[in-house]
Amino acid sequence: MMIERNEFRIKFGKMKEAKAIWIEICKLFHQDTKDAKIRMMTDLTGPSYTLVVESELRDFIHIGLRTYQWMTNSRISALYQQFIELCDSAERTLYHIEYQV
Repeated sequence: MMIERNEFRIKFGKMKEAKAIWIEICKLFHQDTKDAKIRMMTDLTGPSYTLVVESELRDFIHIGLRTYQWMTNSRISALYQQFIELCDSAERTLYHIEYQV
């Protein structure tokens, strides 16, 4: 099991718009992939205007499948293009889950 973590730095004053876009993206993606486990988080402390999107993946093969699903959904692609305009930077990290209760 893996966690894909995408951490975005949002432009000042644009968090409300960024969150709305990601909520819509997550809803659309969940319609296509019922077993998708995605969570979105925003900062309480630390660097301001941070939005984090995490998703669970079974394995590396799942990354390719997930990317294909995102790229072939025209509505998700259009929303993501809107989101890019609100984002200053991004960082993607993959974690391997070693232990889970």
